Amino acid sequence: MKMIKTTALAGFCAAIGSTAVAADLSQVFLPSSPVIRGSRESSLGWYLRGEIGYVDYKRPDADLAVQPFTGSFTRESLSHAAVVGAGLGYRFNPVVRADVTLDHTFDARFKGAAPAPALATASITDKGSFQTSTLMVNGYLDLKPVMGFTPYIGAGIGMAHNVLSDHTLTIYDTATGIETVERLAGGDSFNLAWALMAGVGYRLSSSFTLDLGYRYVSLGDVKTRSYGSGAGVEVDSIGAHEVRLGVRYSFR
Repeated sequence: MKMIKTTALAGFCAAIGSTAVAADLSQVFLPSSPVIRGSRESSLGWYLRGEIGYVDYKRPDADLAVQPFTGSFTRESLSHAAVVGAGLGYRFNPVVRADVTLDHTFDARFKGAAPAPALATASITDKGSFQTSTLMVNGYLDLKPVMGFTPYIGAGIGMAHNVLSDHTLTIYDTATGIETVERLAGGDSFNLAWALMAGVGYRLSSSFTLDLGYRYVSLGDVKTRSYGSGAGVEVDSIGAHEVRLGVRYSFR
């Protein structure tokens, strides 16, 4: 009887020991549940965005009218400017999102020149202040994240409100040396606008994403009110290259 008790006790202790060893081995050799960490915005739903940026206008086409002369400037340009914008968007899935944005570009100086003999023996220079506001509907594709950065491409379409103000027309007669400065009423126009975008997002937290992007936007044209009556300027093919920095906030 004593032998049976001793044998049973030894077997019980061996069972407990083998169970403990198995538990220790499972912790060492069996892989733990994987932790999935993604840098791409995965939360679906609404988001807000805000941006600031630098604007570099491409050279526009500009025509002038000074009775009895009508023609084109030989040199025309728009200076650099700043842009601010805000928008409301919706993420449909981890790849596709869309938003509506409102942007305003501050004053850029328009300059145009037509050297003599643009008007008999006179040369003409033209100056004005240009600004624009755009309302756009945009769509984006977020690509595969790379080292925490999510590149994207996008396109947009909407409307641009272009304003040309502070318009000054200067005529210098090289024969007489007389310079005439004339102020003309500015003008505004509404045009179809479109844009192409590319950039990269970096997720700062579950709600905030830093956005660095490039946008090319086509803005249409604008002319002074007096252009149709034979005195003023029309600026066509206005387009801008923009570098923009912003933040997107996702509602959770």
